[in-house]
Order: sequence, then structure tokens, then C-alpha cells
Amino acid sequence: MTAVLPSYREATARQDWLHLVASFVAPPDYPALCLVDRRFWYVFAPRLWFNVLLAVRQAGLQSGDDLAWWFNFVFVRLERTQPKTRALVRVLDAREFAKDSYHFASDQQERSLNQSFKRALTLLPNLTCILLDGHADLDPGNFLVGNDPGTRDQRLLMLSIAGCPSPLPSTFFNFPKLIGVVYLDISGIPGSIWSMIQPSILPDLRILKIRNREVDDVAFNALALCFGVRLWSLDISENRITDAIIAPLTTKCFRASNLRSEAYFRVEGKLVTARGGTPDYGTFIFVEESEWSGSFSHPERYLADAPMYMADPESGPQEYQFFRSDGQGRINPDSADDVHRAFSDQDRHLSVENYRDCLGLTHLNLSNNKISAFGIEKLLRNSNGHLEELASNFMPLVVPPKTQPRIWPKSAMLYGILNAAHVLRPLFSSNLRTLRLHHSVVTQIPTLEMEGLSKLSRLYIAETSILSRSEQAYAQSFIPDMNPRLTSLTLTSIPRRSSGPLIAKLVHFLRLLSIQERLIHDASTISSSWRGSGTLKGLRHLRLEFESDAKEESTDMSEDVDAEELMNTGDQGFSFFNDERATRRPTLTSQLSGLGDVTNSSGATHKSRDDESDRVDGDFLTHNGEWNGEAFSVPVWIGPKVPSGNSVINQYRRLVLKHNLRDGVGPVTTSQVIAGAPDKSFIFHTAWCMAIMPDKLEAPPWDNLMAMKDVLEELKQFRLRGRVKHMDLKKQTTEGTKVPPGEPHFFWMGKLEVSKEEPMRR
Repeated sequence: MTAVLPSYREATARQDWLHLVASFVAPPDYPALCLVDRRFWYVFAPRLWFNVLLAVRQAGLQSGDDLAWWFNFVFVRLERTQPKTRALVRVLDAREFAKDSYHFASDQQERSLNQSFKRALTLLPNLTCILLDGHADLDPGNFLVGNDPGTRDQRLLMLSIAGCPSPLPSTFFNFPKLIGVVYLDISGIPGSIWSMIQPSILPDLRILKIRNREVDDVAFNALALCFGVRLWSLDISENRITDAIIAPLTTKCFRASNLRSEAYFRVEGKLVTARGGTPDYGTFIFVEESEWSGSFSHPERYLADAPMYMADPESGPQEYQFFRSDGQGRINPDSADDVHRAFSDQDRHLSVENYRDCLGLTHLNLSNNKISAFGIEKLLRNSNGHLEELASNFMPLVVPPKTQPRIWPKSAMLYGILNAAHVLRPLFSSNLRTLRLHHSVVTQIPTLEMEGLSKLSRLYIAETSILSRSEQAYAQSFIPDMNPRLTSLTLTSIPRRSSGPLIAKLVHFLRLLSIQERLIHDASTISSSWRGSGTLKGLRHLRLEFESDAKEESTDMSEDVDAEELMNTGDQGFSFFNDERATRRPTLTSQLSGLGDVTNSSGATHKSRDDESDRVDGDFLTHNGEWNGEAFSVPVWIGPKVPSGNSVINQYRRLVLKHNLRDGVGPVTTSQVIAGAPDKSFIFHTAWCMAIMPDKLEAPPWDNLMAMKDVLEELKQFRLRGRVKHMDLKKQTTEGTKVPPGEPHFFWMGKLEVSKEEPMRR
């Protein structure tokens, strides 16, 4: 987003000291300063009045007195206030105002909250931002539809009414007040969104938040077709959309321009388009690495992009020319607080025009939907590098094909994203700055959901049996140097308990952050000496979102149900052996267990006679398809006939040949090549992913579960040890000398945030 540049007069005029110090003055002092003289009034009155509800809270108003103050202010004092003062009010932010006291005045019809807000709109001519999130007693469709002569020319720029319980009338978005709305949040409101899907309404809308509105694929397709590239920020979390929306999302809502360039080949590699494609994957794309890019070790990887060369500098970029950002500028802030500050002229860097002039989706929140990891990967591949902020906190690892027999146990499901590291690189996502994903993108540990196993047991299995196989299938997880342009990362759904692997993965990632910090520090020192283009910041913000503590929720093994009980369920995906019942360790055996290697008592393996993989001599099958009206065929690698040392690859071949699981054709990724797949080949991605599930899921012994450590506590200890080492080194250095980041203390100086979900007590 381009900052608002000062005029020549503003840039050359001498600054008034009062304007310079105003931002450092405490808000409770504003009323007194407004009384000094006119000069002080013109400086501090706009700061006092722009958000009047915030001002009275900062002045000391208690929440229990909110309603009495508001009614007196609107119905008595506001009309007596001078028009020029009333014109200073730009924001009504009632998100934390009068929520707990309205029931005391619910019978005062002439002074209801709806009537008070309707009157406020009449008396506040320059009001542009209204925020009413979660107000149970307010009906926006009531007080915004008034035809009062004093409000006919009023145009709102921002309306946030998330969580209001009253359905909006079908004509709500046709009201004149909303014609200029740039920011709209209608999340969690009863009713359909179809009334807003009209080409002629909301022409200036750029930021739309529609969480929890029961939006399905059909409604989203209509939304994408209606708004197209008008939106640059979309929050559609907590709905019912699936992978089917990725194609219309990328074709309708993103700019068609491609920000990817071969100019950065030596540092980042390049993309090579292959012939063919599928609806699930899109156009086939391979990654071609340089001698440096595959190891993320190019000496210039931390340098910001140099300014792009223009043939005619005076004309500026042409309409069809779009370049990726240099990696140093701030991204578009789309939070409610940032937006209303910009719209009320409280942000000197941003204005309404900055928000209105942006076109094409750059900010996207898809959390808590039915979009799988494959869908997220496809989104990043096909976004042409335009995404700046992406959130998707919990997703199915794979959607099992409905046309195939159940491969995994009936109730088993894996969640996470294991094959996305390559699409997070600048090669695919050059503008990406803020990312919120399931922790498995870093830890390679998916979340296991399955009936018949306690939560602790599922956590243990996920980081032992399943982790070993996910590392075999996807040998590369995301590390900071894969994308030094990324500045903020949030890892979600992190378990509080671990037997060790999860802790080791997170500690290793923190060490890598410290190493990156040191390398950027050294690079910036060198760059500053020869006036380079500047260095990137690297990852400076890490947020860890933890699940509730499974150990506090349950202290017994009652969920690890008896083997005989599960045998009687009749589920085809379960099989138990009576001789294990005495150890209280039920074994859940998938249908895969009888399809390949059979283990005898000595531990040796042999091939079953009816294994159909013996009938296929080669390592490839031919896939025939049609893409963009042209037929194509590609050889798809199915694994070697002679079993390899990688059990996942062996399982993959059996799934393809024995179960005919041949969905998800696509090019191999770097991670899969490292795991053993041939470079520049094609595989069946669905079968590859489903091969991660072990043949047997065995409930671990009670002692192992009770020995699981608190992940958060272990991370605190690691940080504490690093801080102590850093302080010791600081004491040993000469005065005025800073301790460089990285080795030997590995104490990362960035911002580390932690959030904890409260446990559900039983």
C-alpha cells in the first residue's frame, strides 16, 4: 500500500512543536488542553472528539455508567454542542460500550439504544465509522434505515456489526448511507448473504468479513463473480466452503498479472510450466532450482529487491505493469482498529484513498472451513504471488475419495499441512508477509482424530508412529530461510503435551530464528557499507496457539476403549486381536495391514501371493487427461517394484495398484524428491498422502502418557536458558558493544507470543 506523501509545502514548512508533541500527550489531558487557546483547541479537539466513546472511557467512565452517560449525551448535551465540535466526531466504537447495562432501561422505548443511535447519526454529520460488534440490543437495520433529512447525504466508510442477533432486511445494502462503504463486517448475523450479491451495490467495498454465515460453495461462487477484484481483504472463516471454491477464487478475485519472475532465479529458483493439468491441481508446474536456491543459502537472499527499471521514468508504471513488493514495506492493515484510525485521519501514513485504490485479493482468511491442505497448496500455486496475508488454522490433510473403499479406519482423520513448504517460498509467494497455519507446516506432526483413543493417546501416536512416516513422505518442513520476506508466523492447534518430538521441533525452529537473525544482522552490516538496496527483516513475530491441556481434561484411560467393544462396532476399518487385551493396549488396524507385507513371528516380511503389484513390472503408469481443451498424457511414478527402505513409498505403490487409488495427479514437490520420488516426475498425491497412516494404531502404555511433558513449560525453560547466556555475554562485553544474535546463546530477539486454550474440565 502506497503511503500518503506530504505536499511540497508540508515537506518544507517548519513543524509546529505542538503538533510534534501532541502524540505523546496522555488522552485524559486533552480536555484541559483544549481550554488553553484556539491554537491548542485545533490541535487537541480532533484527538478528543474523533472517537467520543473511547475518549470518555479514557477519561474514567465506568462500564456500569455507560448507558446513563450515553443517553444524556445523545438526547441532552449533543444538541447543545457547537456544530463545529460535533463535526469532529468520526467514529462510534461501541464494541465495549454499554453491553452490560442495557437491561436496566429496556422498557424506555423513547430512549432505546436504537433510537439513540438513530439520533446520533442525525447530529453527527461527519460520522464515517460505526462499530457495534456483539451488541445484542441493537438492530442495525432499524437505526440505519431512517430517512431523516439530516442524514440523507451522510456516507459511511466503515460498518462493523459482527454478532448482532437481528437479521438484516433484504434491502439493507441498498440504503444510501452504505453506498460508499469500504469496510464491512457482517459476521455471525442470522440470515443469508444473498441480498448483498448484487453488481450495482457497494461499489467501493474493499474489505469484507463474513465469518460464520453458513456460506457454501454456491454462495461463494456468486460472491466471487459479483465482487471480483474489487475486494482486497476477505475473511470467510467458519463457513462451509470446500476445495471447489479455489478455482473461482483465484480466477475471479486475484489480479491476472503474474508477480513471479525469472530475474531472481539464482536466489530463489524458477517455475517451469509443464503440458497438461487437472481441475484439482491446476496447470502443472515444476520447480527448477539453481545451485543456491535448493539449499536457501545464496549470499543475497536477505537483500531487498532493487527498484524496477522503467523505460520511461516520467510515465511511471503502466496499467498492465505490476511488480512484486521489495520485501521491506508494511502490508495493508485490515483490522478494525487500523481501518477506523485511517478513515478518521488519525494515521499519517494511510488514508481512505489508500484503501479504496487497492484492487485484487491480498488478504485472505479461510480458517475453520472444509478446505483441505491440497486446496491451500493450490491456492498458493495459483495466486500469482499476490497474497500478503493468509490464515487457515485447521484443515484436513487429505479428503479421502468417496468412490474408493475406506483405506483408513472409519473414524480416523488427519489434520494439518505437510507439503506446503515449497509454495511458501518467494518463488510462489513473493508478497507473503503474514501467515497463520497449522503447526504441522513446521513440526511435520499432523493432528489425529479417532474414536476409541483418548486425546493423550492420539497426541502420542501423532508424534511417534505418524511423525516417522510423515518425515518419510515429506522430507522438508518450513524453515525461516525458505522465505526471509515473511515477517509474521502463527502456528495453530499446538498440543500442550509431548513425549519429546514436538518439543524438539519447536526448539529447533526457535534456534533457526536466532540463526537467521544473526545472518541478517551480518548482511545488513555489509549492505550498509556500499549503499545496497537494504536488507529484509526476516521473521520477527512468532505466535504459538496452544490447545487445551489434555492431561488436565482427562486423567484416566476411559477413552481408550476395550478391544472387544470396538470389535463389535462392525466398522470395516477396525480389527483387534484378543491376545493383546491383557495389556490394555487396543490395536486399531487399517485395511492396509493385509495388503502387502506380512510379518511373521521373527519379524521377517514376505509378499502375499495375491498382491497385484507383482503384475506390474515398471515403475510408471500412464495418465491420460484433457486440459484447456487439449488431450495430454504423462507417466506417473508409482514407486519401485522392489521394496525400498522407505515404507511410505512401498505403501504408496500398494495403494495405487491394489486399491486403484489414482486421484490427485500432479508434479512432485521438492519435499517428495528428497523423500525418494524421481525429480521432474508425476505422482498420485492422494495415495502418497494417505500412505502416511500406519498399518496399526496402538494405544500407548499408561506410563508413557503420564510421562508426557508440558510443551509450553519446556519452551519457557529453553528461552530462559538462552536469556541467561545472553545476559552473561552482555556482562562480558565492553560498554557500548551489543551482543550479536545467534550462536552461542541462540536467544531470538523477535516477538514471541503464546495463547492458551482453557481446558474443558470433566
